[in-house]
Amino acid sequence: MEPTQERVLVHEPRHGEPAAADSLDVEIVTKQRNRLINSMVVYVVAGAAVVALDPGPLSAGLATILAAVTVAQLWLLFFRVLPCRRLLAHPVVLLTPGPGQLLVAGSKVSVALPGPEPRWLVVRLPASKRVLLAGLRRLYFIGPDPRGRVLVGLPGGINGRFGRIRTAPEPGSVESAEQPRPMVAALRDPVVTTFLREVRQRSWGMAGSFVLLAAGIWALGNLASDLPGTRTFTMILAVVYAVTGLLMPVRVATLSSAVREQPWQELHATLDTAITPGTSGAVGKATGRVMLPDGEAVVRFPRVPLDLLVNVRDTRRLWVLGVPERGRRVVAGLPGHPVLAVVNLR
Repeated sequence: MEPTQERVLVHEPRHGEPAAADSLDVEIVTKQRNRLINSMVVYVVAGAAVVALDPGPLSAGLATILAAVTVAQLWLLFFRVLPCRRLLAHPVVLLTPGPGQLLVAGSKVSVALPGPEPRWLVVRLPASKRVLLAGLRRLYFIGPDPRGRVLVGLPGGINGRFGRIRTAPEPGSVESAEQPRPMVAALRDPVVTTFLREVRQRSWGMAGSFVLLAAGIWALGNLASDLPGTRTFTMILAVVYAVTGLLMPVRVATLSSAVREQPWQELHATLDTAITPGTSGAVGKATGRVMLPDGEAVVRFPRVPLDLLVNVRDTRRLWVLGVPERGRRVVAGLPGHPVLAVVNLR
């Protein structure tokens, strides 16, 4: 059954309540913090061990790479994750911009805030979310902190993006034309197709970066020393990065095929387990049940976007592309929103 605008329910935070009231938000940030701290410790120890086992210019080069990654993670910890944790104490504010209150300049969106003084919320959004916002005219934010930063989110999503409160919109902004929100097949949905294009581009870019990084680590490890410990460590690290990179385009091919060929189907669903965020805070896992034409089936969500899980949790609905069958993997998502993932039916 094709969705209609009235029938598609989505997750939305509760206006006026602190974002931290949803324990999942706090757990996501905690996982991100712990992952960064743990990985920094691993990279520091690994770099020190490489230099100690075989002092030399090539070992120093490998240690420099690990140090650069550590510095990048340190920046993320202090300028992204920890500020995000403090912002969760602020209440959620709903904005519904009208004519002239939603402006766009490239990837940056400016939204007028209510009040006697001119204030604008400015945030960078990917193309799929800009299309979504142009149709919904509805967004949320929490903050600001003393530096004017806020976390911005759209209906159907749980992970926010940093924005800022300014006295003027982004220079060069023009009014975002209001777009109708007809609920259509995924293949004709501008939000879904734009999101799929973003995922495809990001996937190939990350795959190439991971493979190049793996090749660099492997080459440095081979040149640095003949010590078994050093060579084994660098080889394992290179293989992990290479396999991770090569698997990324495979997932995108599955999503693309489903969007191109299958219509949306709505299933009644419940989660049997709590949502467990991954170490990155962007994906999670859970187990639930769905009603199929031949009875109840188990659905497993292995490392899927948290946006999908919170929508199943809050709406008790799972939208899938194609005819769901037991023992198969299906592509699930949210009609009209940038949410797609592969789930398993049992």
